[in-house]
Amino acid sequence: MSPQSKPKIAQLILAAGSSSRMGRPKQILPWKDTTLIGSAIEKSLLLKEVTTYVVLGANYDLIYNEIKDLPITVLNNVDWQLGMGSSIQYGINWIQQDKLSYDAVLISLVDQPLIEISHFNDLIITFKNTSNPIVASDLGDRIGVPALFDKSIFNELATLKEDFGARHLIKKYKNQVTSIPVIEGADIDTIEQYYDMIRDESLK
Repeated sequence: MSPQSKPKIAQLILAAGSSSRMGRPKQILPWKDTTLIGSAIEKSLLLKEVTTYVVLGANYDLIYNEIKDLPITVLNNVDWQLGMGSSIQYGINWIQQDKLSYDAVLISLVDQPLIEISHFNDLIITFKNTSNPIVASDLGDRIGVPALFDKSIFNELATLKEDFGARHLIKKYKNQVTSIPVIEGADIDTIEQYYDMIRDESLK
């Protein structure tokens, strides 16, 4: 990507899971003055040259009603139970069929509310200035999403095995990945983690 050009980016927010370990849909848990999914969408809408797509699946109607009035494209992955790879496949195939032509896709998760918009902007700026096809987040214990994937990798994203996430391709192309450290990027997998994050945020 030439530093002089502005990449056209689709952000794919993955929010299709059933939150089985939470015991309730994590997507609509309160977060600050909105919800986890509301926070993820708010950040995406503040990014320049980015179009927002959200992949839902489990509890589709419940979550859709929370976000239906926002300027985003909501996708319903009815095969969400097959794994995260199926949601990436579904989203990428939709994006490729859209009238818009994207230079890259920014894949992110609904359950990483501590990741600030500044990090997303850093990913985009780095993508503009590197020849590597992937710009990913260094989460300390792993390199993963949020991550930007060049359009040259779209076909591989669209044919991921259902139970493989984006990290599979980050590992495959590890010598062609630029990584950026995340200050706070933990996922929320359990209700205890959620309450811990809420408490920590209130102390800031």
